[in-house]
Amino acid sequence: MLAVAFLAQLIVPLARIATSYRATEGGLSPAQVLVLSSAFALLPAFLAISMGRHNDRRGGGTAAIAGAVLMAGGCIAMTLPIANMFWLIIASALLGMGQTLQLTALQAEIGALRLQAHRERMVGGLMLWQAVGQVGAPLMLSIVALAGGELSRNLALVAAGLAVAGAVTSLLLYRNAALPRPVETPASLRSIIRVPGLPWIIVGGSLCVAVQDLTLVYLPVVGNARDVPPPVIGLVLTLFAAAQMLARAVYARASQRWGQNVLMWGSVLGTGLATAALALPLGAVAIAVALSISGVCLGFAITASVALTMRLAPPDARSTSLGLRLAINRVGQFSIPLIAGLIATAQAGAVFLLLGLAVAGTGVAGLRQKR
Repeated sequence: MLAVAFLAQLIVPLARIATSYRATEGGLSPAQVLVLSSAFALLPAFLAISMGRHNDRRGGGTAAIAGAVLMAGGCIAMTLPIANMFWLIIASALLGMGQTLQLTALQAEIGALRLQAHRERMVGGLMLWQAVGQVGAPLMLSIVALAGGELSRNLALVAAGLAVAGAVTSLLLYRNAALPRPVETPASLRSIIRVPGLPWIIVGGSLCVAVQDLTLVYLPVVGNARDVPPPVIGLVLTLFAAAQMLARAVYARASQRWGQNVLMWGSVLGTGLATAALALPLGAVAIAVALSISGVCLGFAITASVALTMRLAPPDARSTSLGLRLAINRVGQFSIPLIAGLIATAQAGAVFLLLGLAVAGTGVAGLRQKR
């Protein structure tokens, strides 16, 4: 399970960075790059809840296999020398569907565990290994960029090779998946939404996922505008991912020290402030500092969001509740880049400013709600 999580979080960021550079090489504007980011999230936004219900009834093994196949298809599509908007949208959509299927499968396997303490340990482990994968993607960007050649195609080739390995590990997950438990009357979405505090937790976590996603996709564009070379952007994104990995590694102790709710909302606030700082005309060192702070806060906030969703969700609808969370995540990943694309036509850094202020405001509201 952890190997599948690691490879998925290595493959998808690498492929999406390749998409951004392929789009830039093809002459697409920053606003069009953000439309590609929206394409990644469009179909999952509609299907994530249905995926969760399927996993509640039948387990997550099938979803893991299907996700691996779709991710491999998206990576292979990126290796072809085609840089038009339509083709890149197809590749992005395949990646988005594949990642969402794999995430729902992994979370379903954890949700099937009976003991809450065991579930929370596995959530921490899952998120940690996802962060390890995220560290690897920008490191590979720097290595591939320094090696020379056509950057976007070489990145896509590496991602495609890793996707094949991911499909093999997904077969092992399928063979060892938890047996499905019959659900006589599935919990309605209304009953899930009525759980006190759960909708607010899902929204806060979704905004943080949108920040993570937009930073990964849009920082290469901003770096290009500020004459920051790709190897440096790769190192900065490595720090961003490493900071998330560090936070997830110490999450259990931090949540015991401050409590999950305070840890989550304080981290949401910190994420917003650090993201807003990226709107300033910063150099590479200052960008690295801001992203390191943002990464630590994101690591805590996203992990707490998943753990709190599992804790508060009805026992027979954990996968459905997590599917709802993923659906709202994808709605944010779809809509926020579109709005950001309109802003980017005026000033690229304003994207980070407005999103950061929105996230910071959500964090303040969450902290006040818990008083």
